[in-house]
Amino acid sequence: MKILITGGTGFVGSNLTERLKRKHKIAIISREMKVFKGIKIVIRNLNNLESAQKFFKNIDVVIHLAYSKNNYEENIIMTRNVINASKKFHVKKIILLSSMSAKRSHPDSYGKNKIEIEQIIKESGINYTILRPSIIYGPGSKSFDFIIEKIKKLPFVPIMGSGKYYIYPVSVDDVVFSIERCLDNKKTDRKEYDLPGGERIYFIDLINELKKSAGINKRNIKIPLSVCKMVSIIFPKVISRENINNMTENSLADFRDARKDFDYNPVKFSEGVKNGLI
Repeated sequence: MKILITGGTGFVGSNLTERLKRKHKIAIISREMKVFKGIKIVIRNLNNLESAQKFFKNIDVVIHLAYSKNNYEENIIMTRNVINASKKFHVKKIILLSSMSAKRSHPDSYGKNKIEIEQIIKESGINYTILRPSIIYGPGSKSFDFIIEKIKKLPFVPIMGSGKYYIYPVSVDDVVFSIERCLDNKKTDRKEYDLPGGERIYFIDLINELKKSAGINKRNIKIPLSVCKMVSIIFPKVISRENINNMTENSLADFRDARKDFDYNPVKFSEGVKNGLI
């Protein structure tokens, strides 16, 4: 099978490429160079359809991982260009890596962007599978960089409320497994799946594990939610009401469909983290 991975040199993309190259012919479109033996990497900006679309020729499946956290409008343009190029060269399927942030009851700007991208894919007329992982961990993960940088700058670690709200961190190996199982699986056509980890943990436990992994020895201080909400009114750029709602909302994860359609059985966090959190 001939597979094109957009954003294939990132954290998930690198792990995915290493797994898929054993059985498939892989090509990558990315803004960054990374060496994979026997893999063709094209340095292109997906915002420019003319320069990128020729690399979709003879491709069976496109795995769309490319995403900018700094420019949400750019993500819309990239997605539309991926769809147009896929239609032109009769790509059989697009697999989109979205996020469980798209399912929150009060999505922030990131979650809203993911929702819009999903909708564009679903309305495109192209066969698709949408995967929504929870926060992804594993050696080389960048998912927690923002949190770690903030912790390092502060004299203590602020925790909103009790910190006892549930999240389901997922191993990168389980995400890569899921993408592979959806490549030519008819059961997954035109469907969307949650990809939580195999164990729910408290947010405060994740913070403690992060501190341990990053070698940070600072005290946690719990900030009452009433204080956090007051700060969001006075200093919305420091913390927004959306941030508070998202952080304290228990993740609603259900992987029964994924288990049924492609045998998804994610590792528990307590086991998966032994291979490395970051």
